Amino acid sequence: MRASLTGAVSFPATLNDRAASAVAARSRALWSKLWQFDPAVAVVIGTRCLGIVVGVISSIITARYLQPAGRGEYFVVLTAAQLMAQFGNLGLHSSNTYFVARDRGLFAGLLANSLWISFGLVPLCAAGLLLLAPAGLMGSMGPAGRLFVIVLAPLMVFNVLGGGLMVGVNKVTTFGFMQPLNATLIMMAMIVAGLLHTGPNGFLAATAAGWAAALAVMVWLLVRDANGRFRFQRDVFGFTFGYSLKAYLATLAGFLVLRMNVFTLHAMSGVEQVGYYSVASQIADTLSILPQSTALVLFPRLAACRSGQLKTMMRHAVRTGGLLALGCAAVWLFADFGIRVAFGAKFAAAAPVLRAMLPGVLLLGVMGIVSQYLAANAFPVPVVVAWLAAVALTGVLGRLLVGQYGAVGAAATLSVVYGILLVALGVLCWRVAKAEHPEPAQEA
Repeated sequence: MRASLTGAVSFPATLNDRAASAVAARSRALWSKLWQFDPAVAVVIGTRCLGIVVGVISSIITARYLQPAGRGEYFVVLTAAQLMAQFGNLGLHSSNTYFVARDRGLFAGLLANSLWISFGLVPLCAAGLLLLAPAGLMGSMGPAGRLFVIVLAPLMVFNVLGGGLMVGVNKVTTFGFMQPLNATLIMMAMIVAGLLHTGPNGFLAATAAGWAAALAVMVWLLVRDANGRFRFQRDVFGFTFGYSLKAYLATLAGFLVLRMNVFTLHAMSGVEQVGYYSVASQIADTLSILPQSTALVLFPRLAACRSGQLKTMMRHAVRTGGLLALGCAAVWLFADFGIRVAFGAKFAAAAPVLRAMLPGVLLLGVMGIVSQYLAANAFPVPVVVAWLAAVALTGVLGRLLVGQYGAVGAAATLSVVYGILLVALGVLCWRVAKAEHPEPAQEA
């Protein structure tokens, strides 16, 4: 009886041990898969790190030579050029990747359209918008600054359109190496501008020269792989227009949320506060390298596959959020020391601005991964609505906080808006996933 009782007791214990071992094994496998780093992402991060390092050096050069006010003037023109580029890209940066990943036969037509839109349409749009823009919006930007906006905008547009094509045809590594090349050429030109003491306009000319040289290489790499005439392909444009329009509106709204406070800050607090904000933004952009690299590799894969999209996105979002949180914590601790050493004591006021911006950096990084799932599922219209609502919220909240707290208020605005927006996009992901895989009807 005792042996029987012993056996009766030990048998369930053995089953429990096996079950526990199986659960532990599955947990270890899940954990390993969760933190297994994608080689393609690693390559992009490596090249972008190199580009970011060179970009930070360029930023230090501008800060040292131009001081806060001159750095502010330079940053306003650069932001205006980026704004014009967002207006002029027509959403083709996303649709190029989406459609060429699904059908390589569209490559030549998409490339031809990208060239015509970048170097034909965008300069005209930039000139028109600068003429129509209210004087207060562009602040004290003179004729030279406006000319640099018209020159820089098409270069910025083709960088993202051509890059979208490279990513879509799985040339992620090639596109990755374009970023440090671009940054290096700009830095070399900036060193010359600094030694010649050319002021903000000289640094803008150096930036334009670096962009032009790097993009000449990109055009050569793309054209050699294309077949056919490089005339505007109206049929390809019409085929991709619906997706491009939604991507255009969402990314334009995203850029406005990110940069519109620069103009609010410029108008309400002056160029010196913009100079502090620009340094904080430069460091925040450095932290964004991980989510941007992950999203760059993830999007064409999600667009090309038909199953497992949600799990893949969630795995990358958790991993990205965890690593980015560690990076933000480190920057929070060393912000004062790092800014004083790199940029000088005159930029010490940028440290609290950076700290107010860090929660937004984390939220935006996770949101960038979440957005790839929505973009790969035909870009639902509510995504556009959410981003447009975020623009309105940024405008209202920005004026309230900038007026009271200056550059710190502008940075805090981003963190609040990105938190609300991440919740909204997370709900949209759940709805899309539920529509794709509805629960089976229960029998009566």
